[in-house]
Amino acid sequence: MSSYAPSMSSQQSPNPNRATSRVLKPSPTGAISRVNGTIPRLFSKVKKKQTDGCGSSLHDNSTGEDHECVAINSLPDDVLLEIFNRHRLSTFPNDPTDDMWEWHRLTHVCRKWRYVIFASPHRLDLRLLCKQGTPVRRTLDCWPALPISIQYSGFTGRPPPALRDEDNIIAALEHPARIYEIQLSLTKSLFNKLAALKQQPFPVLEHFRLTSFDRAKLSTLPSTFFCESASRLRVLFFYGIPFSMLPKFLLSTKDLVDLTLRDIPSAGYFSPESLVTSLSGMTQLKTLYIGFASPSSRPNRRSVPPLRRAVLSTLTSFTFCGISEYLEDVVAGIDAPALGHFYVKLFNQLMFDVPQLHQFISRAERLRVPSEARLESFKNGVSITLFQPPRTYTSGYLSLWIACNPFDWQVSSIAEICNQSSTLFSRVEQLYILGHVSQPGREDEIGATEWFELFRPFTAVRSLYVSKFLGPLVVDALEDTADGPVMEVLPALRLLQFEGSQNQHLLRSSSPHASSPISLP
Repeated sequence: MSSYAPSMSSQQSPNPNRATSRVLKPSPTGAISRVNGTIPRLFSKVKKKQTDGCGSSLHDNSTGEDHECVAINSLPDDVLLEIFNRHRLSTFPNDPTDDMWEWHRLTHVCRKWRYVIFASPHRLDLRLLCKQGTPVRRTLDCWPALPISIQYSGFTGRPPPALRDEDNIIAALEHPARIYEIQLSLTKSLFNKLAALKQQPFPVLEHFRLTSFDRAKLSTLPSTFFCESASRLRVLFFYGIPFSMLPKFLLSTKDLVDLTLRDIPSAGYFSPESLVTSLSGMTQLKTLYIGFASPSSRPNRRSVPPLRRAVLSTLTSFTFCGISEYLEDVVAGIDAPALGHFYVKLFNQLMFDVPQLHQFISRAERLRVPSEARLESFKNGVSITLFQPPRTYTSGYLSLWIACNPFDWQVSSIAEICNQSSTLFSRVEQLYILGHVSQPGREDEIGATEWFELFRPFTAVRSLYVSKFLGPLVVDALEDTADGPVMEVLPALRLLQFEGSQNQHLLRSSSPHASSPISLP
């Protein structure tokens, strides 16, 4: 996100003197370089109100350094513009809630600075920031008609807007043609006021973020939601917002780059088919996050895969949280050939039937040839993550999490999904099994059959690493020689490693398997 203007104050802004009619051009590099070294000290003085106006010079003896003296009023307008723009870029906020680009301070230094700043509102990214305590209704007309950023929290863990701020929020929203950004944390009171607003298009809105601190108190957003359309929207983030008509709204957001819908309440459920339809026209989408708050958000019936899939050619990151049936219907309708990061979190189910998931992954170039797999057991779930070679920050990875316990359920659930995607897992050469036994006493229920069902698709694994909590269980399974039909698993295994103080003992007891196939009786 670009830099921000400071919040409006009750002080009347000086008249821009019709400066907006002139377009300033970039200046020669040489002229800028003469004053570039003194920019930080210059703006430090402005912020501390230590300047003398246009008669000041860019000279500071406090450091003992000898800088060339240049009177501020002798600098051409285009040089000043370049200096202001470099200062803006140097104060680019790391935190999107920061308002570090305080251009309004500079407009009060002198008429020339004010003229230069207001003559280039787009170059300098001038915006009016409405936030907690801003008297919007009283002061909005004091400034030029610049884009408006509405920031009243919008982040989890931050306090929602106070009751006294709600009228200011409504006052800002009465200018939909100027709203560039909306960040709001919804309370019941504010929710009702927004629901009563007249529905209008927001033609310049690029960032839209709504969060709910208590979704149980919110009813579903009406179909006449105040934001009818947002043709320039780039980032949409909803957290705990019940808006079942969202797919219809998304049809107007063809330029979306980041779509995040987290903790979707049951009241805000929308069908996977309507979601796929809304995604089909997004030619710039890079990040997609679809997360439901509970497993009750499920399709009434499994849909038939469409004859033609929507191709999301720019999508590189996809996160899904929900039930497998919904995920299946979504991935059956889309292709993401450039997908590199795919994270799936599934609620616990008795059965996982995911044939479309495997086909979707096989159509993503960066995901379909993994070399390493990490299976990790936690108290509240189990995950398996696949990494693509070479393993770097930018390399592709696929992570699947299932929220379940105890440990035997974790093993059987992961094994069920892995065996449905055996072609994918058969390419893995390094397998790590990590974690702890979630419920001591239940581990004896994990027999050789369950372990071998888990190992079955990993036919290319050459090295197996097991953490110390699970080491004894794996060894017992590998050494099981009960009567019955024999089937080979891990035929390519050459190295078996165990973590912890028992490492040498376990290696000795399992060494016969290190250079030959391990058999299941």
